[in-house]
Amino acid sequence: MKKGLKVLVAGCGSIGRRHIRNLSSLGIKDFILCDPNPESLAKASEGLTAPLLCESFEAALAESPGAALICTPSSMHLEMATELAERGVHVFIEKPLSNSLEGCDQLARTVENKGIVAMMGMCYRFHPVFQHVKNLLDSEVLGKVYHVNYHGGHYLPDWHPYADYRTEYASRSVLGGGVVLTSIHGLDNIRWLFGETEECKTFADKVSNLEMDVEDLAVGVFRLKSGVYVNWQTDFLQRVNQHRMIIAGEKGTIRCDFIEGTIETYLVDFGKWFTGRLVYDINTMYVEEMRHFLDCIERGINPSIDIKEGCRTLELALTVKSSISGTPGEEEICLTA
Repeated sequence: MKKGLKVLVAGCGSIGRRHIRNLSSLGIKDFILCDPNPESLAKASEGLTAPLLCESFEAALAESPGAALICTPSSMHLEMATELAERGVHVFIEKPLSNSLEGCDQLARTVENKGIVAMMGMCYRFHPVFQHVKNLLDSEVLGKVYHVNYHGGHYLPDWHPYADYRTEYASRSVLGGGVVLTSIHGLDNIRWLFGETEECKTFADKVSNLEMDVEDLAVGVFRLKSGVYVNWQTDFLQRVNQHRMIIAGEKGTIRCDFIEGTIETYLVDFGKWFTGRLVYDINTMYVEEMRHFLDCIERGINPSIDIKEGCRTLELALTVKSSISGTPGEEEICLTA
């Protein structure tokens, strides 16, 4: 299947080029690359054998791809994904699904009616440390989980040193930017590890002098349907990357650093800490993400992160973003169905 699968990559920026390299390493040979910037197309085509280069999405569609990756700014995701789905093309959509819930249900219905594979890009679900933490939680080593402290952040101008952050989608409202949607992984991780949110109190704001028209800080407290409370924070402000979590349960505590790869577990029955470190290449999670997408296409099965999952995470993210105005009471939103 891999040898004969023609893959369209729409958007040849940093994440698009990463996926191209990884797909190539997994056996994909036939690429259609789409980007309005000729320089981006040239960079993305390096090392490939005769890829088709298109500066418009319409021209790329005319090449009849069998699968497609959408790596464009967030505001463009849904329209592209829907058009691909209607043509029966398997589609992988980089996070977030969109910057609006409008049209998400239609996309989910189209995917179901066409019987195609549609997968959300949530790479941290394939991160070795997160997967280890997930296994610990599933084994109930902590017993009942009471509360979680989860925080992360990075400095936006340092995110892509080769680019001017002011022109990137993350800093522009019209392209679906802002720290909440750009760092939506964190909210997806909360859902994946601990379950759905019942109620939340959140704040999102722009507090720095960075030149952008979107929020650069978001904080929240979530009460989950499971009874777990989560304190969460993310930002574009920290001059050194941070990504950490502390999980407190009736039988112990887990502390982990997802950048350093360290996992510390305190178990009451043993009365001591157990410390371990996973050594890994960060690209591993992206490779495994692409491997899962290709495997779902080959086997005709639903991905672990489908469109409905993407919709639920997006709904939570937009709830957080709705607090950006700071209007009293606006941020206290019940998500119970």
